[in-house]
Amino acid sequence: MGWLIAAGCLAAAILLLGLVPVRLHLRLNQAGLQAQVFVELRVGWLRLTRAVALGERARRRTERVRRRLGLGRQDLRELLAASLPGLRYLGRATRCARFRVRVEVGGFDPCDSALLAGFGWSAVYGLLAQLGRWVVLEPGGVAVAVVPSFHRPVLRTDVDCILQVRLGKATWAAGMVLREAVRRRARLTRILQRQRRKGDRSGGR
Repeated sequence: MGWLIAAGCLAAAILLLGLVPVRLHLRLNQAGLQAQVFVELRVGWLRLTRAVALGERARRRTERVRRRLGLGRQDLRELLAASLPGLRYLGRATRCARFRVRVEVGGFDPCDSALLAGFGWSAVYGLLAQLGRWVVLEPGGVAVAVVPSFHRPVLRTDVDCILQVRLGKATWAAGMVLREAVRRRARLTRILQRQRRKGDRSGGR
């Protein structure tokens, strides 16, 4: 009888843990050729923050990590294809509570500024339509503004986005990704064998 009570308590604890909300807050600040992303992840009472600078240095660092892992472009495409079902499920379970975009564009003369502003509206609403295909958008949380600058050439983008999902659904999506990765075991085995061969060559030196 005692083990039934313990099993019931464990099942209830797992169920309550699955209902814990996960909140991802993303802020993008871009000006010219420089950009910075602020990430805040909240899982229940746990809070993690990170600021990442985007630019040529970040691209070189990402390329260095990819080469160190021995992942080719075909391998990355295979891993991405394996992740798509889980990502689609995660997108359907995710709610976008806030999506605010402000773009400031300007050219060398007022005609260029007006034309760039028109392109800016089209690009932002195209991005909004694609986002709406992946996640559920809250109508009251969407705000878009494209401001033309008639005084100087400029390109500045500010994005503020909040995504919310239950921990149980996020964990289920991660399980779907792992299951698809296991089904493509041959690809993953080939990657591991390539890494072992590289390690043997470096050890022989």
